[in-house]
Amino acid sequence: MDFYDNAGYFRYQIDELGLTPVELASRMRAWGDHRNNDAIIRSIQRMTAGDTAISGEMLVVVNMLTYLQHLEDERNSKIDWINLSPGTYNAKAGDFTITLSAQTKGRWHISIVHRTTGYSHPWPSWQNDLEAAKRKAIFSLSDARRHIFEWQRREASLLK
Repeated sequence: MDFYDNAGYFRYQIDELGLTPVELASRMRAWGDHRNNDAIIRSIQRMTAGDTAISGEMLVVVNMLTYLQHLEDERNSKIDWINLSPGTYNAKAGDFTITLSAQTKGRWHISIVHRTTGYSHPWPSWQNDLEAAKRKAIFSLSDARRHIFEWQRREASLLK
């Protein structure tokens, strides 16, 4: 793969992150993209298909997400996945509990809960195998941590 080929590199990173255009658009909206969700998705799909050039901003976003993924991988490399029962795995990562549950057709459901507040992070899309579910859960931790941080920051500003 040619790292100077923006379209190829963009697709490579999207694949590495395991994000669908809908998931990437959702993250972008959560982080402040003001555009209509359908417009974001359409833009991502066109870039992924090579129908339009990859914008510099999109390359920055995907590079940062890839970097965050690697940080989460390092931070959580020692997570101990415990097999609670057939088809259910549990792990603790900082203040969060992650539960992976087998569903029909070999898919896995991911649940991430902040133990201190009880906050249940929005569930990421179902994954097609256990390893993909573990990876998606680790990646989703950064969003859950960001949400708790923003909530704590809002609460603190209300106390002022």
